[in-house]
Amino acid sequence: GSFPTAVLCVRRRGSGGPKVRAAMGVVGTIGYLLIGCGPAGVIFATRIARRPFLVVLTFTSCASWILTATVLAVPLAFFLPFGSELGYVLPFVVCVVCHELCRRVVWRTLTRWMASRVDAIASHFGYRKVSAGDSMNMHLAWGLGQGMARGLFFFAANTVVSVGPGTIYTKTCPAVPYFLTSAVMSLAFVSIHTSAMLLEFSQDLERSNSFVAFLEGAAPALAGTLTLGNLANDGCLVVMPMLVVFATGMVWHTGARLRQ
Repeated sequence: GSFPTAVLCVRRRGSGGPKVRAAMGVVGTIGYLLIGCGPAGVIFATRIARRPFLVVLTFTSCASWILTATVLAVPLAFFLPFGSELGYVLPFVVCVVCHELCRRVVWRTLTRWMASRVDAIASHFGYRKVSAGDSMNMHLAWGLGQGMARGLFFFAANTVVSVGPGTIYTKTCPAVPYFLTSAVMSLAFVSIHTSAMLLEFSQDLERSNSFVAFLEGAAPALAGTLTLGNLANDGCLVVMPMLVVFATGMVWHTGARLRQ
């Protein structure tokens, strides 16, 4: 979601009103979890879970994304806080660009390694060679793993504060609950990451190297940069709908490209 995490403010019901049970926090957390990770879970269960190799590939993608994000964030920890919201812009953009470059390098390196190994294994055991459908599923698994990593990053970091009475808001977005915005953005990034990898699969088939193809592949970085708007007052009211529209457009464009 947003970077950095803003100061959290807890709004609770007054003593004169009805009491809110702490269990409602658990129910809300489950609801937000279903919003942010439900579609990814459905895709994983229907397209990935039955194939062990794709399961390993998905979790490898998830782990590599989290590892890269952690390595890039560690140097910034020595300089936090920067003092003002504008101080976070340049480090965030640099991290997004570096993360995108690492994503591409890791995927390209892995595909080159897999291309020879998988074909060799198939020939040794008498299996059929990797088809275009298999390649598409591998792209799907890798993109889904990166989208799941974003959701895991958010929910694991906020599990403790999500349980209890009251609703959490950020200082810069007092109109929309913090967990709702982050859950919706997690869903958007799952869609964007998965669509970007499937578009890359389509580009590999067409041998496309156009500027449009570059923009399609850089969609996760563009979407990540867009979240800088959350630093502005009520910026989430603009960023969240834009991310939803962006993600919807990516999914529609991906479906159109794959049907061609």
